[in-house]
Amino acid sequence: MAFALPLPDPGVEIVVATRGMSKGIAQSDGPQIVAKSSIRLDDVDFGLQWKNISSASANGEGAAFVSVSRKFGLLRLSGGIAFKFQTGIRGRTDSNAWEFTAGANRKFGRVTARINAVFSPDDLGSARRSLFVEGGPTVQLARGWTVTAAIGHRWRVDGANYTAFNAGIAKVLGPVQLDLRYYDTDRSDSEIYRRRIVGSARVTF
Repeated sequence: MAFALPLPDPGVEIVVATRGMSKGIAQSDGPQIVAKSSIRLDDVDFGLQWKNISSASANGEGAAFVSVSRKFGLLRLSGGIAFKFQTGIRGRTDSNAWEFTAGANRKFGRVTARINAVFSPDDLGSARRSLFVEGGPTVQLARGWTVTAAIGHRWRVDGANYTAFNAGIAKVLGPVQLDLRYYDTDRSDSEIYRRRIVGSARVTF
């Protein structure tokens, strides 16, 4: 009996945003570009990613990752491992970190409920263990339009804990997804935690 390997499906994704955001807080003082290339084999993705950041210790953040996603009826489960590293490093800093992700989402008609968790045993910079858990709904409106909202909390050792919220609307135009989103947290003692509106365009090839 012949055994056929799945054909590789390469892809490229570019995101341009008015402000870089990660785990509910700002990563850049101005616009951010995220470039990602990946190869999919059946349910598994292998890829590389890079984005610019605003930091006293580095000007960029890259990642090599592998992720898997599989659907079980209406429930989709996902998980992944990434090795993150900073680029353009200035001075001595903790510039490498492992990150583990897990998620689930389920459709209820036009509504999809989702929850995701991101854990790092030793995060970048001065923080050590870090866990970010976020969940919320996505609502399918008219063709190509979606509304999403999420609330999450981040626990960190040697770093500030915070709760983050975001809500926005997105429109798909062929290979382009446009998104306008409001972000806020329960902290206002630092620029990265303050409320802001972020626009972005995502292009996939």
